[in-house]
Amino acid sequence: MAEETALVKQALRHELVARREAMDLQAVDARGLKIQSRFLATPYYAHARIVALYAPIKGEVPTRDILVAALQDGKTVCYPLSHVHGRVLSFRAIQSERELEPGRLGVREPQSSAELVPVEKIELFVVPGLGFSRDGKRLGRGGGYYDATLKAGSELSRRVGLAFSEQLVDGLPTDSDDVPMDLVVTEAESLRGLARDSSCASS
Repeated sequence: MAEETALVKQALRHELVARREAMDLQAVDARGLKIQSRFLATPYYAHARIVALYAPIKGEVPTRDILVAALQDGKTVCYPLSHVHGRVLSFRAIQSERELEPGRLGVREPQSSAELVPVEKIELFVVPGLGFSRDGKRLGRGGGYYDATLKAGSELSRRVGLAFSEQLVDGLPTDSDDVPMDLVVTEAESLRGLARDSSCASS
């Protein structure tokens, strides 16, 4: 059963990568602005004091507007480092976008000397993914780092996936290591996950 799930996931990854590569790049930035604006209007963002963001790679939803807004709102903003010890990501806080620089994998990240933010203190995780189901399941690139990190976080933390509409699928196979989202935000709608109660209804 586990082998079958892995094969289905791998096939979906190939399909979703193809969808991402077929996206109109000229429209990606404009659609990304809509996603960020919709996210910033959620109660999850409003209530969180410590927010974990990701620096997008090609094809992922941008997060710059969220960073700017969160810093202006006096929130603590942190990003993961590419160097990991075990499976759990290490997050460091920044005070300005200028503090992000290319890391070991070419993804922008804080310096390792920046202030450490313990995973259990993070109140809101903003999570990338290759694909999401409409009920909050997530398909990552296969490394499992975010799943392990989200499991290590507080039970009170919230998890929001950002996605373009092309990244939505009707269903995703899951196993015990997969961690669902509380909310998935696209340029057209906000989809509440089934994992926990949420005050963020679909729209």
